[in-house]
Amino acid sequence: MKAPGELRELGRLAFPIAITQFALMALSLVDTAIVGKSSPIDLAGVSLARSVLFALSAFGIGIAIVLEPLASQALGSKEPDRAWGAFRNTLRAASLIAVPTFLVSYGVVAVMPSFGVDARVVRSALRFLVGNCLTTYFFVAFSVSKTFLQAHGKTTPALVAVLLANVFNYFACLVLVRGDAALAPLASVVGHEVKLGLPALGSLGAGIAGSISTLLMFFALEFFTRRERALGPNLAPAPLAIVKLALPLGAQVLAEIGVFSVAGFLCARLGPSVLAAHQVALGLASFTFMGGLGLAGATSVLVGRAVGEGRSPRKEGLIGIVAGGVFMLLGTSIFVFFPDVLVSFFTDDPEVSKVAISLVRLAAIFQFFDGIQVVSAGALRGAGDFRYPFLANVGAHWAVGFPMAFVLGIVFKQGAPGIWWGLTMGLVCVAGLLAWRFERLSRGIIVRLEDQTPT
Repeated sequence: MKAPGELRELGRLAFPIAITQFALMALSLVDTAIVGKSSPIDLAGVSLARSVLFALSAFGIGIAIVLEPLASQALGSKEPDRAWGAFRNTLRAASLIAVPTFLVSYGVVAVMPSFGVDARVVRSALRFLVGNCLTTYFFVAFSVSKTFLQAHGKTTPALVAVLLANVFNYFACLVLVRGDAALAPLASVVGHEVKLGLPALGSLGAGIAGSISTLLMFFALEFFTRRERALGPNLAPAPLAIVKLALPLGAQVLAEIGVFSVAGFLCARLGPSVLAAHQVALGLASFTFMGGLGLAGATSVLVGRAVGEGRSPRKEGLIGIVAGGVFMLLGTSIFVFFPDVLVSFFTDDPEVSKVAISLVRLAAIFQFFDGIQVVSAGALRGAGDFRYPFLANVGAHWAVGFPMAFVLGIVFKQGAPGIWWGLTMGLVCVAGLLAWRFERLSRGIIVRLEDQTPT
């Protein structure tokens, strides 16, 4: 196959995956915008809760990710029944960690006043966690279903499900967060003020809207996943074996997103306005990152298929990595030229806006490296290499990124910009390490993941 054909196949898979990821990110951005326009304290609370919950959901995310090579390699070797068995067992594995994830998240946030975090922010964060509790299982389950369908080359169902969830989430979040105040625009239509006695639930309302939206997404995909059911013996790894496989993946995700969560904690110690600004900038950076994540998912599928077919995935992986870097340069240009416009969608507070604009400009710098590292990680997942990305993320983010963030932001008193400079250094390191690893690994034939794993 010629390189242009491989690039077309990458684009065919990556585009709807990326749009789906953008739409998933829009769910939290809408919550952030609605909460941010209502209360800086609630914005900081939602930011804190999301940082902790996302970090502690790392192993759930790892469980969903491990299905990428299991399903794509099985389909590459013409074993759809093995792919179906892997899907069902991965869903069961996800159910094992949902409740512990919520309980630990709640406990971590609850003790934060002892570490100098504003008690008002912590109360708001706890309310969000309670409302958002269902996502600890159903978001992972949705991700598992989405990954299974991606392995079959079917990306439209997840996109439709997420778009529908966005429509519901916008109106539900608006009403639940603001209560009757959300109905104010109706006054110009009906000729008088509309009062239904709806309470303004703030961060709790945002959490409830997120839970219901995630439920809708998961059940919307059930019909499509069942159409891919393949009868036969379940030869896939058992749920506990999948959890074991997911441990290095989860640890990798934890190492990566955990450093941003700890950065959020450092920002929280600098005050609610700084934490709110951190959340706005991180949300915007995460939005453009979804495009890179789409390319990573597509690259993982193509690499996995090549491995399943018994040939080198080198060309598929390298094309994907280059495409990831090029795509993220688009995000860089937007962040450089329009930071004030982007921030204005999320807050009217002048103090929050000033800090957020400076952070968005810094986010523009690491966009390119973020694209390289995420697609390189996707290529390595497709090849079944989980251990090296984990070690690279731990080393780059925690031996380089976090120490520099602490020194620049806290010791040298550069505040949030210093913290973000440190995070950028970590991303540069991990991008180089992962791209080098795939280039080395893909020089020969790669053994299938299931050939290394007991069922």
